[in-house]
Amino acid sequence: MSTYNTGQEQNVIYQADPAVIRHLHGVRDSLHQSCKPYLNHKVNVQTLDGLVHEGTIAGVDNKHLYLNVAVNGQMPRGYYNPYQPYHPHHPHPGPGPYPGHYPGPPFNNNVILPLVLFELLAISLL
Repeated sequence: MSTYNTGQEQNVIYQADPAVIRHLHGVRDSLHQSCKPYLNHKVNVQTLDGLVHEGTIAGVDNKHLYLNVAVNGQMPRGYYNPYQPYHPHHPHPGPGPYPGHYPGPPFNNNVILPLVLFELLAISLL
């Protein structure tokens, strides 16, 4: 938490209970140790909010699980690839740029989705 000394008294809005902090550290360490052996394995990940993501574990650190997620041509909300054609259902038959296509290298349909370890409910191998 960042604080700046402004000379004014600060009113604390929230402060975690020390027992909760110890528990969260244990959860974080457990998830980290559980995921490390499964780097580069395909998994389903369910979050506390009920979202389910399918992908390959690309990495894990003490705060995040990094999931390599293949994105289909419909570009779901939250995944943005600047090289994806605007109209994937109307591909241009010839070479060169065409309306709705960004210039540059071919697009990659994989993105890395960082998931906060504390938000994970379940991880299962596929």
